[in-house]
Amino acid sequence: MPKTSVSVGVIGAGLSGILMGIQLKRAGIDDFVIYEKAGDVGGTWNCNTWPGLHCDVPSHLYAYSFEPNANWSLLYAGQPEIKAYLRGCAEKYGLFDHLRLGTCIEKARYREEDGSWALEMQDGSTANHRVVVSATGGLTEPNLPPIEGFDDFQGSWFHSAAWRHDYDLKDKRVAVVGSAASAVTVVPHVASLASKLYVFQRTPNWILPRMNAAYDDAAKDAFARDATGALSKHRQQLYRRSLVTYQAHKKQPAAIAFLREVGMHNMKAHIKNPELIKRLTPDHDPGCKRILIADDFYPALAKDHVELVPEGIARLSQNGAATVSGREVEVDAVIFCTGYKLGARADGRPAVEVAGRGGVTLMQSLMSRPESYRGVAFSGFPNYFTVCGLNGVVAYTALFASAEVETDYIVKRIKDIEQHNLRSIEIKPEVVRRYNDAIQPELQKMSWTGPCQNFYRDATGRGLSFYPGTLGRMRREFRKLTLDDYTVEAAR
Repeated sequence: MPKTSVSVGVIGAGLSGILMGIQLKRAGIDDFVIYEKAGDVGGTWNCNTWPGLHCDVPSHLYAYSFEPNANWSLLYAGQPEIKAYLRGCAEKYGLFDHLRLGTCIEKARYREEDGSWALEMQDGSTANHRVVVSATGGLTEPNLPPIEGFDDFQGSWFHSAAWRHDYDLKDKRVAVVGSAASAVTVVPHVASLASKLYVFQRTPNWILPRMNAAYDDAAKDAFARDATGALSKHRQQLYRRSLVTYQAHKKQPAAIAFLREVGMHNMKAHIKNPELIKRLTPDHDPGCKRILIADDFYPALAKDHVELVPEGIARLSQNGAATVSGREVEVDAVIFCTGYKLGARADGRPAVEVAGRGGVTLMQSLMSRPESYRGVAFSGFPNYFTVCGLNGVVAYTALFASAEVETDYIVKRIKDIEQHNLRSIEIKPEVVRRYNDAIQPELQKMSWTGPCQNFYRDATGRGLSFYPGTLGRMRREFRKLTLDDYTVEAAR
């Protein structure tokens, strides 16, 4: 029986999309296209360019295991270096021949008449593929708070994800709205230029020191030669250190106490004002929300011209911003460090409208029961996969690791379609249900269900973002999975 020709469409050229392309190439599958709405590869590391942007995972873990980078300059790499690494990987593995840059996918529709997917582009063009892999990530569109006054404000305002490199902050009065992941890198930069800086903080976060040391030439040389396994040993050491975060996620008291002590020491080393310390101290345990990494955020807050405003913003006025309690501050610029819309565009529509069997959209399916199979597949959506989707990410280490496990699995299923001459494969509903019924009780015992606001769970309290186990457990479980979990339909 001849093999079925399997054409694959990959949506997104960030770290997961690039990885998917590499894994397809390594498996001997050359009929694929990677669609990327931006003008270059790199995903978040291409689109986000605010000053001070660094990864909060050690560089030598933030790389493909099969493509280590001996020349990382810092323990925690910055945006330009990470983008260059990802672009270099795309070039090395010949992915630019498969890339369609500047191409925004509007809709993906399953064609039941022939078991293929039709992709509709923003420019009106279309393409068909047997298999579609979504590698867009969940956080793509900048989120602005639902406040009034954007049109009234006479100064400049912008989101950190759309940084105004043409705007000179020197000697300006500036408000930074937010105090989480992007803010802890933005605030030090703004504080070094502005004449006055207000930092609007709704809730404080746990911030651990980055201690971002540079790798010297001797270390880089040892990593490049790796004659004694220097790079492998260093990666293992970094990974073992990250396990304390996993232990905190498991609500182990010793790990929580350790991270709390490190966070408080990091704060008090730079902040001496007792009232400011009180305002900066979270009322939840480390791990309930994202743990942040920064060396210079607290020193910036300690500067005389920087003021922490411990409440949210309510509106913009003609000359400044007003807090929820009514206090107004006059500023020349407002920078929103307020995160991203989860899987949605600015107008609330999904990043890509995906319609499966019977025209049911993925959004409709998830509204009735928000679950996937191990972050990679959905019942009702044949030949459709996601990389690091719902409950598909190990929380305590680099996304690269989870993505490698899942793309390897997706390639196996694509090979099944090819080798068994299949029209479609679709994950069985009972398999999805059994898996989610097993992990949800475990997730309910983890730190993300604690007394804090986060985007790791839905309105009912179900954990949606993370896989509850270790990376090793994820790998072991995925190795055992077979095509038996799917309903298969032979080619006609």
